[in-house]
Amino acid sequence: MTAPEPIAPRESATGAIYDLGYRSYDGPRLGRSAAVVTLFWHSLRSAFAWGKSGKAKIVPWGLSAIALAPAAVATAISALVPPGMGAATPFTYDNYMSEITVPIALFVAAQAPELVSSDQRNRVLSLYFSHALDRSDYALAKLAAMVLATFIIGFAPMLVLFVGSILVAADVPAAFGDQLEHLPQVLLAPLIYAVPASALALAIAAWTPRRAYATGAIIAVFMVTAAVSGILEEATGGRLADLAPLINPFNAADGTRDLLVGDPNPQSSVANSDLDLWVFGLETLVISGVAAGAILFRYRRVSA
Repeated sequence: MTAPEPIAPRESATGAIYDLGYRSYDGPRLGRSAAVVTLFWHSLRSAFAWGKSGKAKIVPWGLSAIALAPAAVATAISALVPPGMGAATPFTYDNYMSEITVPIALFVAAQAPELVSSDQRNRVLSLYFSHALDRSDYALAKLAAMVLATFIIGFAPMLVLFVGSILVAADVPAAFGDQLEHLPQVLLAPLIYAVPASALALAIAAWTPRRAYATGAIIAVFMVTAAVSGILEEATGGRLADLAPLINPFNAADGTRDLLVGDPNPQSSVANSDLDLWVFGLETLVISGVAAGAILFRYRRVSA
């Protein structure tokens, strides 16, 4: 039997130990609430592409400008044209939000995937969930940021209408007193539209890491519901035509606004329906609640 060959002596290796300066953290640990607030502000900044390249700002800031432009033009006309010379504009507190539903829909379709789909695509959810942040905290922080961003899109032009109506008046103090009655609508109407639109868009985007797919699906939902609602209103009659506005989530927001803070817009689908306004308010609550529940359900089970 042949004896095993002796093991060759190991060649000497050279190396060095480097002091990288790692130190323990002795500062305050802010905990779960601070993590939620930080994620909320980071998400809000992402919705408007703050801190990103100019190219990334084109969509959110461009849609913001489109939503704001009619209010700015209406205010400018009121300021330049003397009273009694046809200075009235077609935009009022009662119809402005329904007139900018397209920019709002495009905004949530473009930016909701920016808030949630990219985290799944880049596989960073495990980093969030490995610290103080709970899965439901993540979902609610993203939803709150999306709602606030969409609220800003609607609130800015409503504020321009409010301030402009005061400044163009001959008697500014008297005009301020007259416009105060519209302040609840200036504040609440954008929120009524922002909550269901944001929740619905985020609920769709949360289920796919592909941003393009999420954006396309959100746009499709808003376009299809609006088209089907409009077709049924025009092509049918009776009870079916009355129920048709319920298919479009923005009609639900219109009716909820009419119910809570504003006068009915005579040109809206809600005004042409015989349904009570509380039905539209209930639908808005259902859409918002179901969509928020879908977001929470998704992030309690999504793989991190």
